Amino acid sequence: MKCGTMPTDEEWLAITTNDVTYNERFVYAVRSTKICCKPSCTSRLPHRDKVCIFSSLELAMEQGFRPCKRCRPANLKLPNEEWVSLINDYLETHYMYELTLDMLAERFHGSKFHLHRIYKEIMGVTPAKYMQQLRLIEAKRLLEETTLTINDIAERVGFHSSAYFIAVFKAQEQLTPKQYQLKVRNDR
Repeated sequence: MKCGTMPTDEEWLAITTNDVTYNERFVYAVRSTKICCKPSCTSRLPHRDKVCIFSSLELAMEQGFRPCKRCRPANLKLPNEEWVSLINDYLETHYMYELTLDMLAERFHGSKFHLHRIYKEIMGVTPAKYMQQLRLIEAKRLLEETTLTINDIAERVGFHSSAYFIAVFKAQEQLTPKQYQLKVRNDR
């Protein structure tokens, strides 16, 4: 992905102070999130070395950047389905970490209430439930294919309490993780 120019000190100051007077002069894009924003965007401040400047939103979008859901440069919106798909991509690679709705909203440039509502509308479950499903899928794979302890599996898939992991697993599978592991091995 190509990037525009590095921000000058003046442009960086406009970004860090959310200066609305620069909104018509440039947009900035963040390479790590592939999102472009107005200088006045109130999202979390990116690292300066990950920011590049474009003279227009169109140039940024031609390079593969998407408009921010929070500041909506040029009043363009990312379609909700595409937004949820990006969130899912992130969850599928980060489910093992502690993620909150606030963290997702900040990362994907929207309010937590809007993100929760749109996500549930499109996916039929909340982001937390989807992440739990991903954790359980990976836990079942590890129970089937490894000799890791229940505690190790719980920690590896993002449950920071093995008791909670066992309770969630049992509610989903009607078996404890250990019972599931023995059943799978006996069925082979």
